[in-house]
Amino acid sequence: MEKTYRFLPYFFVAFFILVIYCFYQSYFGEFPDFQGVISPIGNVPIAITTVTHFHALIIIIWLLMLIVQPILIVQKKLEWHRFVGKASYVVVVLMVVSLLLIINQEQSREKSLPVFTANLFDVPVFVVFYGLAIYFRRKPAYHARFMVMSIIPFINPAVARLLANGLAVQLGLWLLFFGVEFFTRKTYKPYLIGLGYYVFNLAIVAYLFLGNQELLNQIWQLFFGKP
Repeated sequence: MEKTYRFLPYFFVAFFILVIYCFYQSYFGEFPDFQGVISPIGNVPIAITTVTHFHALIIIIWLLMLIVQPILIVQKKLEWHRFVGKASYVVVVLMVVSLLLIINQEQSREKSLPVFTANLFDVPVFVVFYGLAIYFRRKPAYHARFMVMSIIPFINPAVARLLANGLAVQLGLWLLFFGVEFFTRKTYKPYLIGLGYYVFNLAIVAYLFLGNQELLNQIWQLFFGKP
């Protein structure tokens, strides 16, 4: 594995800690009772359900897999790396299910077109970046970089709890990715592919939210069947 990517576990651990911190007030800090939970977004009470627990569990499993995989490569435990990689197929399916369930739960509680717009962006980006990582699994340089990019869709939900601008944080990550490449291997192509899709998807949701909310509302009704 490239020397630069020996630091990947630290990168993923840092992101894992960020997620725990961002969701501490509204989830992890309420363990094990989860009573009287207040969302930092709007300071409103929220109910923690089985769907919430399922979603949190799958997210944790996924982030732990991201941490473990580069460690297995560095330690040359390739069979275990392949085993965990194949297990990720199941985890990602469960991830998508959990995302759809949590979106349905939140939109059923209260219709929010801004949040729904973010969902329309985040879910496809995660699926596409993971899919590209699997497609390029026999090209380690590409595979690793697409796996790194797979954390981008998790930025918005996390930093929103800090009332921060998720788009600005994502932009910072893209600059970091390209900056690392500039000073190391200069393997830009995976990031250019990823950024191209990111911008394409961002343009679509920006058009829906800023230019055609009537269509956005129709899409919302298609999913949730409410006026």
